[in-house]
Amino acid sequence: MRISRKEVFENHSRLVERNAVYRRCGFDVEQHLRFVLSKTLPLPGRILEIGTGKGRFLALLLAYVSRVTTIDVDRAEQRLARLNVAYAKPSGRARFMIADAANLPWEDHSFDSVVSVNALHHMQNLPRVLDEIFRVVRLSGKIVLADFNARGFSIMEECHQHEGRIHEHVPYRFQDLVERFSVHGWTAALRPGDCQDVLIAAKAPHVYGGRKK
Repeated sequence: MRISRKEVFENHSRLVERNAVYRRCGFDVEQHLRFVLSKTLPLPGRILEIGTGKGRFLALLLAYVSRVTTIDVDRAEQRLARLNVAYAKPSGRARFMIADAANLPWEDHSFDSVVSVNALHHMQNLPRVLDEIFRVVRLSGKIVLADFNARGFSIMEECHQHEGRIHEHVPYRFQDLVERFSVHGWTAALRPGDCQDVLIAAKAPHVYGGRKK
């Protein structure tokens, strides 16, 4: 997919403008992405990202890992993500794919790590998506899921209203996900934040947010 320098910079200008709207509503995008990243790293081996979105987290993550396969169902959103990564020029590389998280096109245990940031609330069949994550990640792997908490959703709703839109999301509880991980034999730790919470799960010891659990 060919992208022009003009597209890259025009897209970045729009992103900066939208980030400013978020800040006025009380959500500093860069600050909160760094919080999620601090709880995410290290991510070992072959990495799958569920929900590319506009590529904000992907561009940041690629500064710390060599390669990420990222999926989304929205081609338009993923094109914006390509533009964002092109502007950031991280050292790592991304493989962009259009795919359904509820029906992943990979064999069992294909990835060492799976990460998803602010995407789960868009999943209409979240239990199925989780089953697919369990299927494609290796038993020695790591899973990191981050999403808005109650305060974060409230701010997102305000931001979308400011833009004349509705922030649609599927309600679920992170605590229910922790219990679901336990049923599947995974140990999950929940790291609460100001606007986002992060769930970190593994079947083998890992360093969680700088502390060994």
